[in-house]
Amino acid sequence: MKTRQTLTVGDERFRIGPWHASRETAYLAVPPDVPRPTAEGLRRCLTNIADAGYSSIITSALHPHEAASFLAVGFEEYDRLVVLSHSLANIDPPRPTLPDDVRLRRARHRDRDAALVVDGRAFKTFWRLDGPGLHEAETATPISRFRVAELDGRVVGYAVTGRAGGQGFLQRLATDPQAAGMGVGSALTVDALRWCARRRARRVLVNTQGENLRAIELYRRLGFTMTRGDLVVLSRPVP
Repeated sequence: MKTRQTLTVGDERFRIGPWHASRETAYLAVPPDVPRPTAEGLRRCLTNIADAGYSSIITSALHPHEAASFLAVGFEEYDRLVVLSHSLANIDPPRPTLPDDVRLRRARHRDRDAALVVDGRAFKTFWRLDGPGLHEAETATPISRFRVAELDGRVVGYAVTGRAGGQGFLQRLATDPQAAGMGVGSALTVDALRWCARRRARRVLVNTQGENLRAIELYRRLGFTMTRGDLVVLSRPVP
């Protein structure tokens, strides 16, 4: 189980694989559109994780009401993410002005490695994505869009946007620190909002670490508002 895979435990399903920051840490997530796991299902899942040789576990971001069964089997809060929302009613955000040598375009398959390099520069080790993590961001919703910002032929930013039902999600946004101040993050965010609006989403949600003040300021400047629905990331040692 040292690659990401789906584990079926009775009627419950879990996504499990190595966490990119440490091969000894298991990443545990519940696939979308499946029932919340029970404490008993999680206990059986923990046995499988222990048998695979992991020493600790980190979960995907969970709504607090989804966390109850995890807390019941010994998980504790590792971090908390803030959630921001942008209504798409009568949306007409200004298009940020980009330098002439920066352009947005649809990502190609070969852009994924370059996007992950940008991701590694933009985030601390714990929050960086690897290939499976990027794939999970793209497949977390039934419809998604992967866009990159390019400067002189080099990828300097990217965004993954998704839609599920009437809701849009800015799943991932990263810009190269070397391109700071060029408006790349703003342009990718507005691009994501317009895409969601064209697909009749009612609002767009995005989450980020509470300490990521620069990202929060960017989102609020573009019309996002803070919600009360924080997300939690949980962890525990393997029994």
